[in-house]
Amino acid sequence: MIRTVVKPDKQNISIRLPKNFVGKQVEVIAFTIEEADKATAIADKPVTHIASEKVLAKDWLTPEEDLAWQDL
Repeated sequence: MIRTVVKPDKQNISIRLPKNFVGKQVEVIAFTIEEADKATAIADKPVTHIASEKVLAKDWLTPEEDLAWQDL
């Protein structure tokens, strides 16, 4: 795998590939660093509300809890 970051000064860019890439399918993806940072920030948000649901259910789903909240 080859990974590089470029800052083009025009719309056209070219890449030079190693000889062992010739004749093979090569995927080229272009995105801005800002786009990657936004995607990472979204993906890195913790989902503690899902992770903690089972743990909290142990305390919440009890006859004692039902009794305590029955008048509400």
